[in-house]
Amino acid sequence: MLRVLQRRARLIVAAILFFATPRLLTAQQQPPLQDAGGYKAPTAALERGRAVYVLNHCHFCHGTDLTQATMGAANLVESVLVGLDQDGKSIGPLVRAGLPNLQTAMPSYRDLTAEEMVDLARYIHFLRQQAKYKELVVTSAQAPASDAQAGRTYFNGVGNCASCHSPVGDLAGISRKYDAPMLRSRLLRPGPAMPVEGAAATAGHAVHLRLLENYTRANVDNLLAYLQTLLQ
Repeated sequence: MLRVLQRRARLIVAAILFFATPRLLTAQQQPPLQDAGGYKAPTAALERGRAVYVLNHCHFCHGTDLTQATMGAANLVESVLVGLDQDGKSIGPLVRAGLPNLQTAMPSYRDLTAEEMVDLARYIHFLRQQAKYKELVVTSAQAPASDAQAGRTYFNGVGNCASCHSPVGDLAGISRKYDAPMLRSRLLRPGPAMPVEGAAATAGHAVHLRLLENYTRANVDNLLAYLQTLLQ
């Protein structure tokens, strides 16, 4: 009984903090965030997004790293809407409108600036990428048998990998260069381990990060099966 009461008290406190006001502070007024929650960001732009995420209490419902959504909040790691978003164009209207009719309502954030919305969206995508990498880098013992032909179809179709890579060019013999765990890691995140800004931020790296946050386990397993056929 005591645990139930303690849990209810925590939820009430979180709800009060979340609904008291849509926005307590602007990003320019932010306090130090070391102890304020939110998954640490590796770049200045993503840190601005973390400030928006934390100061608007998004982490209370969606989790500091998106993997522990509570109080009926959407799982943003698996959200199709977020997966289709680019720089807040899909997320922005929903965040500004809020979701007042749900059992666990999300308030509207109409006063977020366009720049803050872009920063927020990019930070959410960063969290999705980190969550997906952790989920998919480990091989599942319960995973169904992979399909190399399905991987080839994805490579040439939905994944659009063939627009930059060639099985007889840069990928020839790739299965001889890397063992299975390293090949999986390289497939998921072929560029830097963390997002970078400036000259080091290539278009190719951005494309791979976008693929990463939208991969399913079947996509990855099938692609790996196909890459492992490229022996020459």
